[in-house]
Amino acid sequence: MFRFRPVAWACLVLLGLLPADSTRGEEFDRIEGKTLAEIPTSKDVKPQSSLTIGEIDALTNVLRDSRSALLIVRTGQGNLARLLVSPALRKPATGSGPPLSVLTIERFDTFESGNLSTRLARGKEILLFVGFEFDLDSGQVVPEGQGGDLRFEPAGPGKEGSRLVALGDAKLYTLSKPLAPAVVDRSRPSLGRSVLSSDFAGRFRLFANGQWAGTLDLKVDPAGVVTGRFRSDLNGTSYAVSGQVAADVSHKISFTITYPRTRQDFEGLLWTEGKGALAGTLTMLDRAYGFFAVREGVAFAPEGEDVGPLVKGGESKPGRRTVTVHQGQYTLDGKPKTDQELIEALKQASTVDPATWILLQVPADEPFSAVQTAFEVLGAAGITTVRLAPADTQP
Repeated sequence: MFRFRPVAWACLVLLGLLPADSTRGEEFDRIEGKTLAEIPTSKDVKPQSSLTIGEIDALTNVLRDSRSALLIVRTGQGNLARLLVSPALRKPATGSGPPLSVLTIERFDTFESGNLSTRLARGKEILLFVGFEFDLDSGQVVPEGQGGDLRFEPAGPGKEGSRLVALGDAKLYTLSKPLAPAVVDRSRPSLGRSVLSSDFAGRFRLFANGQWAGTLDLKVDPAGVVTGRFRSDLNGTSYAVSGQVAADVSHKISFTITYPRTRQDFEGLLWTEGKGALAGTLTMLDRAYGFFAVREGVAFAPEGEDVGPLVKGGESKPGRRTVTVHQGQYTLDGKPKTDQELIEALKQASTVDPATWILLQVPADEPFSAVQTAFEVLGAAGITTVRLAPADTQP
């Protein structure tokens, strides 16, 4: 008997607007990058032209934290998508008559073929009624003939119930055995949005309240115990760090920097998207302050596209304009600008050269609020690529 479940509503969110579920689906989140790219050619994968609801229900349970069926699709445009689906029954709108067979796409994510770190679309709890088509590249239910990759077809003469069909050049794959546990590379953050205790390990540039700045090196053991050192930019001295990753909130950390005559107690949250930054509060002498820390060598904006650390050789990338911010004042390529003048100048620059990007130079003592405001100004100018670098001089 099929494990149908009632469904009453559906919603769709695209391109980063849906927060990840932190309580389940961790294995699903880790199917990306190289792991996702290798699935279509794996010996444990079977290509499928179509799947009946019975075949979907009978698929091997390949994820340890989900009972839904995992499907992999190469879209008609060549992009790769991961889906969790399950058959369901929906009561007719009239309230009478037999229930309708529908297919629920519980979750899906589509990644760009040439850059699997770029997510094209994602969604949750989407219903496919019989006759509906779904375009995974755009994340939309579409009319027939308008680029659909999958179609939920009705049962026909001699067919065993409704079925999900791959359309056109789209390819549908199922797995015959559970995925092997991911090997964690502890030199870099793990893939996906679920956070492991080891994701806190690494080197960060820490900035606190515009008063303290330096290099934070963290190590985390399997029990979540944190050790490390903090080297102050002010005097170059290194201080001991100790702490603990929270047991109840996976992306929360508490740590202490111990100085000769005082201590700073930090409580922060690691960004689940990219895992490239920490932000939170520190307490010293019963007073609270704000801090943020950026991981060295890792992009920390959503999808790693818009904002990131300055990579070696990045200064020579064509289209660069340099903006320096200090105490709410700006310079553009060395010339003082108000925020409105900066917006207008960058709009003109982008019109002349669409490849315009910004090298944002920030002094170590600049408060986070000023950096955040600077990004808002750059966003208002239509700038989509920003890289950070330290600035030793005031504008």
